[in-house]
Parts: sequence; structure tokens; C-alpha cells
Amino acid sequence: MKSKAAIAGHPLHPIFVCIPIGLWCFSLPCDLIYHFGWGDDSWKKAALYTLAGGIVGAVPAYITGWIDYGIIREEKTAQVAKFHLILNILLLPLFIVSVFLRWGETPPYSLWPVIISFFGVVLTGISGYLGGELVSRYGISVHDRHQGPPTKA
Repeated sequence: MKSKAAIAGHPLHPIFVCIPIGLWCFSLPCDLIYHFGWGDDSWKKAALYTLAGGIVGAVPAYITGWIDYGIIREEKTAQVAKFHLILNILLLPLFIVSVFLRWGETPPYSLWPVIISFFGVVLTGISGYLGGELVSRYGISVHDRHQGPPTKA
């Protein structure tokens, strides 16, 4: 099923999701490097900035994902997409809380923001897996090769 959120036939959602996924997942190693004593406070700051950048980067990913969600008609595909959507809706508040708890924090740093981020990263992985299923198994954002090449948007 061809994506409605596309430029020149290229779906945008798979492009935009790389930003929050990459930044949110990188925040966890930053936290661990700091908390295991392998690095200084700059790692803790890097975790904060990657979480915040992921929140900002999630906006276009959410918008384009919502547009693609609106065109799904097959019931099984819609169930997977709905679960993927619900997980993503839960992710944003988790990471926002993690950023809020870190903002202006001074040593000794609490582990709560790290624990919240850990669960966020786990949910990100599950959601990413479901997004991959939507593309590879259910053909979301993939044009039908029997219909010829995608047309320009």
C-alpha cells in the first residue's frame, strides 16, 4: 500500500523515525557510561540532549505515521498498526518525563530518569519491530511492483 505521506514516491515515515529511534536509543549508553563511572558529567548531559532531540524529532515521525495509519483498511494490518501507534503514543510522555526529571538536576543524579528511559528504549524496540512488520509483512508504504513504479506525489 502506497504511503500518502511521500515525496516523489518515497514514504517519509520510515525516514523520520530514524531520528527519535537513534537519539533515544543512544541516550541509554550515555547514561550507562556515566553511571558506571566510565565517563564524566558530559555523558549525562549528552543523554539529556539526545532525549530532548528525540522528542523534537518524533513530531514529523508521528505526523507522517498518523497519515499512513489513516489509509489502512485490512483488519489484521490495522490491529498491528494500532498497537504500534499506542506504543508510540506512550513513548513520548515517558521520554518527556525523563527529560523533565533531568532538567536542572545536579549530582548526585537520580536513577529514575535512567530507569524510565530504559523502559522507553525497550518499548521503542518493540514498536520498531512492529513498524518493520507493517512494512515487510503487510506492505505498508511499499508500492505494488505489479502496478509499475511509484508515481510522483
